[in-house]
Amino acid sequence: MDIRLFEVQFDKSGSVFQPLQVRDIIAFLNSEPGNQTSDIVVLSHGWNNDMDEARTLYRTFLRKLAGVLPEGSGRKPAAIGVLWPSKKFADKSLIPSGAASASDSTALMPAFEAQIENMKALFGSFQADECLDHVARLLPSIESDASAQHEFVRTVAQLARAHLDPSQASPDEGEATLEGMDAAELLDLLGRPVLLETSADVGAGGAAGLGEDTGGAAGLFGEFLDSTSAGALRLLNLMTYYVMKDRAGIVGRGVNGMLHGIQQQVPDTLRFHLAGHSFGGRLVTAAVDGPNALRVNTLLLLQAAFSHNAFAEKFDGTHDGFFRSVIAKKKVAGPILVTHSRNDRAVGLAYPLASRLNGDSAAAIGDANDRFGGIGRNGAQHMGAEARFEELQKAGAKYDFPGPSRVINLNGDAVIRDHGDVAREETAWALARAILS
Repeated sequence: MDIRLFEVQFDKSGSVFQPLQVRDIIAFLNSEPGNQTSDIVVLSHGWNNDMDEARTLYRTFLRKLAGVLPEGSGRKPAAIGVLWPSKKFADKSLIPSGAASASDSTALMPAFEAQIENMKALFGSFQADECLDHVARLLPSIESDASAQHEFVRTVAQLARAHLDPSQASPDEGEATLEGMDAAELLDLLGRPVLLETSADVGAGGAAGLGEDTGGAAGLFGEFLDSTSAGALRLLNLMTYYVMKDRAGIVGRGVNGMLHGIQQQVPDTLRFHLAGHSFGGRLVTAAVDGPNALRVNTLLLLQAAFSHNAFAEKFDGTHDGFFRSVIAKKKVAGPILVTHSRNDRAVGLAYPLASRLNGDSAAAIGDANDRFGGIGRNGAQHMGAEARFEELQKAGAKYDFPGPSRVINLNGDAVIRDHGDVAREETAWALARAILS
C-alpha cells in the first residue's frame, strides 16, 4: 500500500504559504481516486528540521504505517505533511565536551556565534539583529564582568518582550520574563551541569534518529558544561526554545483553519488523525484546540516538546494545563497517544532548565516529579483516571484503546533511543491500531 502525501507549507505567522496546495487536497478528496480515501493522517515535524529532513521523516513514517496496516482492513489513508519554519539550536559539534574545556567564553565562542546567527534567522528583524550583535560584543567578558552579565540578561529580556507571544504563555511551561532577575545568580544557576538518568537497556534494533541529531541534547544545552559562559549559552538556547514553542502554537492555529476549510468541503465520513513530533506535537495539539471545531479521531504525540502537565486539571492545585480543554471538551473522538522515553535528552534537559529560569535551584532533573517536566520524557502527568500508562508495543500486538479524549501514555524506554527516534514500526503500529479501532 502506498500512502499519498500532500504538503502544505506555512509561514511563521501561521498563514498558508501556497493556498493552491490546500485546493489540490480538496480536489483530490472529491475526485474518483480520492473519494476512496478513508483516513487523513496529518503530520508535523519539530525543531531543527529543514524541508528535506521533514520530508524524509514523513516518508519513512508513512512507509512504516503502510507496512503495518493489515491487508484487507478496508482503510485507505492519505496524508498531509505540514512544513513550517523551525530553527536550529547551537550545533553540538561546536560545543567542547567536558566542563574543563569550557571554563571561559573563548572555548564556547564558536557555539555562541552559531547560535546568534540562528537566532537572527529565527527572529528575522533589524531590531533583533541589533540586540544580538550587542549580545555578541558582551560575550568575551561575560565570565567575570558583572556589568557585562547584567547587560547580557537585560538584552535577552528585551528580546523576550519583543518576540514571545503572551497568548502562548502558561504556568505549566514555566516561562519567565527575566525582568528584575539578578543576572549573576541567573547565569550561575543556568551554568551548572544538568545530568539526566537514561536507560542503559535500549533495544539493540533501534532505528537511527530521523529529523534530529541523535544525542542532540548536547547541542541544545551542553549538559556537562559548568561555567557562567555555559549559562549564557543555555539562556540563548532557552530563548530559542521558547520562541519555537510559541511559533508551534501559532502555526497550529493556522493548521486548525486549514483543516476546518478542508473538512467543510470533503465527505464527512473521512476520519482525521493528527500526529506530531517534538514541537510538532505542540503544533497538532494547538490545531485540535484551535478556534474552529474539528473532526479529529486520533491524536498521536511522538516525543512531544511541551509540558507534561498540559492536559491536567489543577495540576498545581490552582492552574489547569495549557491544553486542558482538549480533554475537558472531548475534542478528540478517540485516544490521545503519547510516546515518552527517559532516553529523550532533548526534552528531558529543557525543563529542569526552565525550573532554574524560574528561580528553583533545587528542581528535579526533568522527571515526573519536576513541575516543569516534558511530556516526551514523562508522559501526561496528574491526569488521574483520564490517563493510563502502558508499554509501547511491537507491531502486531494488541492494544485496547478507550473512548473520547482518553490519554494513553506509551512508555518507549526499551525502544525509543533518543528524541528523534520516532519513525518506527512500533509508533506506526500504535497509530494503525487507533485507525482500525
